[in-house]
Formats: sequence, C-alpha cells, structure tokens
Amino acid sequence: MTGGAVALTAPRPSLRSRAPAVGALAAQVAQALGNFVIQVLAARELGASGLGAFAFLFGALVMATALSSGLVGDSLTVLDRHDPAIRAALWRTGWLVVGLSSAVALVVGATRISPTAGILFATAMASFVLADLARRLLMAHLRFWTLAVVDSIALAVAGLVLGVSALVGPLGLAHFLAALTASQLTVVLLAVRRLPAAERTLPGRGWGNWRAVTGYGSWRAVQQFIRPTALNVARWIVLVATGTAAVGQLEAARVLVAPAMLLVQGLGSYLFASYAADREVGLPRLRRRADRAALVMMGGAVVVGALVTVSLPMLGRLLGSETFDLSATAALGWACYAASCAAVMPYGSLAAVRGRQAAVLLVRLVDVAVSLALVALLLLVADADPATVPWALSVGSFLGGLLCRQVLLSGRTPSGREAS
Repeated sequence: MTGGAVALTAPRPSLRSRAPAVGALAAQVAQALGNFVIQVLAARELGASGLGAFAFLFGALVMATALSSGLVGDSLTVLDRHDPAIRAALWRTGWLVVGLSSAVALVVGATRISPTAGILFATAMASFVLADLARRLLMAHLRFWTLAVVDSIALAVAGLVLGVSALVGPLGLAHFLAALTASQLTVVLLAVRRLPAAERTLPGRGWGNWRAVTGYGSWRAVQQFIRPTALNVARWIVLVATGTAAVGQLEAARVLVAPAMLLVQGLGSYLFASYAADREVGLPRLRRRADRAALVMMGGAVVVGALVTVSLPMLGRLLGSETFDLSATAALGWACYAASCAAVMPYGSLAAVRGRQAAVLLVRLVDVAVSLALVALLLLVADADPATVPWALSVGSFLGGLLCRQVLLSGRTPSGREAS
C-alpha cells in the first residue's frame, strides 16, 4: 500500500463463533431479496424487452456501487479510518464518487430515455452509492445482523412505493427507479443512526491523506468494477446479436438463480472483513481458510442452482410464464457462474488484504478478457444460443480463481519478502 503505514480498525472478535458469518449471509439475503423482488416485479410488469432495458440500468447501478465499494468501502475497512487525515480523504472521495456517478447517470438517462428518466436514474444512482457506503461502515464493525434488519425495512419501503404506484396506474420503468431510490435512502438513514457516534462525526477540512486511500482503494475499485462491467458488456453483446428481448430472457434466468449468487456474496462480504481483522494471522492458515470457503461456496452455489433449475416450471410463474421462455441451460449456466465467482472471491479478497491488489487486478483482467472473448465468439461468430453466455463467463472466472490462488501460493509481499 502507498501512503505509509496504516493501522487496521476492523474489530477482532473471535472468529471461532459462526454468528458473524451467519449474520453476513442474513444481511446479504435481506439485500438480495429486495433486489430480487424488484426485478421479479419488473419482469412481470415490463415484459422481456422492458426487463432487458431495466437490466442495463440496474447493471449500471451495480457498477457504480462496485466502484465506490472498492475505492472507499474497502479502504475504510482496511485503513485506519479514525486517523483524521484518512477520514477526511475517505469522506471527500466518497462524495466525489456520488457526484460523478450521478452526473453520468443524469446524462445517460436523459439522452437515452427521457429527461424525467434521467433525473430519476441520477437520484437512484446517488442513493445506491450512499447506501453502499453506509452498509460498508456497518460491515467494518461486523454488524451484519443490524444490516439485515435495515435492508428488510428498505424492502418494505420499496414494496410500499410500488404498491401505491400500482393503485394509480400501470407500473413503468420510472416507478421502479423511484422504488429503488426510496429503499436505498431508507438504508442510508437507518444505517447512519445505528453507527457508533465516532463514525458520524464530520472530518476536518482538506483532502487529508488521499494518497493512502487512492493508493489502496484504486486497485480494489478497478478490481470490483470489472465483474459488473463484464456482465453489462455481455448484455450488450447479446443485445447486438439477438435483441433486447433476448437480454430480458437471459436476465429472467439469472434472477431466478440469484439465491446461488447471494450465498457467495454474503459469505464473501464476511470473508473480506474477517481477513482484514485477522491480518496478523499467518498466511498458510488464512489460505487454508480460503480453500475451505471456496469449496463450501462452490458446493452451495451448485446445489442451489440445481434446485432452482429443477423447480423452473413452478418458479417461472413468478415472472409470468407466458412472457418468458425460461431456459434450463441458462439457469444452470448462471449457477455455474455463481460457483465460478465462489472459486475466485476468497483468494482475491485475501490477496488484496495481504497487499497483492495489483496482482489480483491483473488476474481479473485476464479472466474477464477470456470470458468476454468467448461470449463474443459464441454469439457473434458461431451464432450460438444466448443461453450459453453464463457458461462462457464461468470459464474465465474459474481461471481467475486458479490464478489468484497461485498468487497466494507465491507467498511474497509486494516488497518481495516472504509472507508470514
């Protein structure tokens, strides 16, 4: 890391207890359930083409939160955010990300859809990024159960907005953007109230030690930005090859297999916080923990994906079977993709905490390049079924997991010394 020595602030509870891990999964379930419900309703109300358009906008929201989560969220977890200089840099960098991402959303929405949609998309963007940073502060304190309650309330707020809107008339894209905004602002308000008083104090003037924040966070931001960006690029390739409706069909299968991904993301959020808390533990022990986590998450993703695929006819009624031609090939492919994310996440998080951000970023660039090249080859050259897209994306991700583990096996710090 740059910017000199920095201290860790993550609490150091005994990780022998399974409560934090279960809490992390519960928090991810609550957040993912909210997204799942909104996307299911979008599928039912907007149809395949409408869901395809919504998927691009929602994908952009995920891209922005990945950027803020890596640049600011990971930095506040690993660096000493109670240091006035670090705190000032985190605060101002966070607001800079909110402002820039909202400005881009305003321009994109206004030019591609309508001025009203641009305003709604910009407010949704701002609320998403702010909510992500509020979540990361709760995670840094390992308050996952609190986060689960907060996200459950946010889901109720989103449902209330959509319910009231449905009484007025048919639901459209604008209503879903408004519901997303209301739910994420609820997260911000409730999460900030639950934070310790020290976290709510304003920083001093100036940018502080922005070199330390950007020196660590920029690597993580680009790394986390890659996966959602790759998904949106893959959607664009499907759009070019077969049209918006095909994007919606593929997205419908992904939504149904979302429980497999939320299992991976829930445990992944816990792993990063726990690795940061146990950074002084020897690398071999942490690497064995990462091995076990990868196996458990991959197995869980496969089981969940298989159950969803078997239940596809019944689950399809959630989305409206008459609107979507759900593909078992696509559903299994998304389960495989979730398993491939599980194969890389523990090693990537551990390597980043141990100071190997640059190496992890290089690995992620390689695996994404491989995945997108396969997607383009299948759809644009071989004219394959869009259902093969998640399978192609999985190839590069599994490759990334193997390479990230090799980075850890090298056992060297960025300075070239043997890791403990």
